[in-house]
Amino acid sequence: VPSERAFSSSKLTCTERRNKLSPAIVEALQILKFGFKQDRLNFTPDLVADDRDYSISGPVTSRAVDELMEAAAYDELGQLFANESDHE
Repeated sequence: VPSERAFSSSKLTCTERRNKLSPAIVEALQILKFGFKQDRLNFTPDLVADDRDYSISGPVTSRAVDELMEAAAYDELGQLFANESDHE
């Protein structure tokens, strides 16, 4: 059971003599440790560019809409939607 494996090594983190961490912190540390041991954490998959997000023709991706909305590039967003309807 994965949860048992995640907490089975907690004795390495928590010793009876030196444990001043709250149970919630210990739990969070054990979950993080288990995650590191299982696989590398990847915080950047959403940062990788996708060619479809920057195409001036074809369907407008949600990522492109989000990026243009955040940049307040409403005219450019309107042009993308106009190009999309022209190519259908």
